[in-house]
Formats: sequence, C-alpha cells, structure tokens
Amino acid sequence: MFQRTIFIAYLIFLPFYVWAISDLDNAYPQPTLKPNEVVRLQLLAMQKNDVSDHGIEITFRFASPSNKTQTGPLKRFIRLVKNPSYRHLLNHHSVNFLDLTIKENIAIQDVIITTTTGRRIGYRFRLSLQKSTKYLDCWMTDAVMPFEILEV
Repeated sequence: MFQRTIFIAYLIFLPFYVWAISDLDNAYPQPTLKPNEVVRLQLLAMQKNDVSDHGIEITFRFASPSNKTQTGPLKRFIRLVKNPSYRHLLNHHSVNFLDLTIKENIAIQDVIITTTTGRRIGYRFRLSLQKSTKYLDCWMTDAVMPFEILEV
C-alpha cells in the first residue's frame, strides 16, 4: 500500500517537476516574481547545472546590475560559483528555505542546502528591488554569503 501511494504521488508531482526544469530556460527577471521565488529559481538552476554551465548562466540573469559589475562578465561569474565557497550550490541535493525578511526595497532570504555528500551549508541571499528602467520593480540578487550551520 505504501509503495502504491509513493508511486501515485510520483505520478502527480513528476509533471510539475519536469515543467519547472523546462521553464528555467525561459526564466528572466520580471516584476511578478517575489524575492523568494527569484532565489528558488536561482537554486533550481544551480541544482540542475550541466557541463555547459547553463544553470549558472540562468542564475546570472538574476544578478542585479551592481552585482554583475562586481562578479561579471559571465565567464568570471562561472569561476566564482565554482570556487570553494559556492561550489556546493551546484547540483546540491536539496534546499530548505528559512523565513524571508523584507524591509522596504531590500530582502534577505536564508537557505540551508544539503550537498550531494550530505553536508548542510547555509547561504544568505540579499536582494533589492530594482529601479532602473530595464529591470523596473524586479527583485534581483545583490549578494550571496555562505554561513556555517551549527549541528546539534
């Protein structure tokens, strides 16, 4: 009975999972996305990153213009994501979202990812609501900072 329930759940959720992955190709900043949705898209893209670094490219789309000034162009951003501080985001096993904090035009989203080896690492995403014409009213990531998880 339990296996049948799992199988039915798999059949129900698989189409949504496939849709989410395929929809990543069309993911770009837009005013309808909330800060936690932007982070979710970035993390899903990094989780599904491939040898062409397409997931990192999708993630870079959501970097704010000021972030891109510091971390770009894309080739530099790819190297940055693959360094020891951030490489655990790539192809991670799972993610837990903590409470989202929004104060005026700044949002903080803390997440805890579980790596493919089972290690848990925290990351703080800092986003800002953009005011430039190109990204008017879009939430975009200004910075991502790793933090240690104290396991009890």
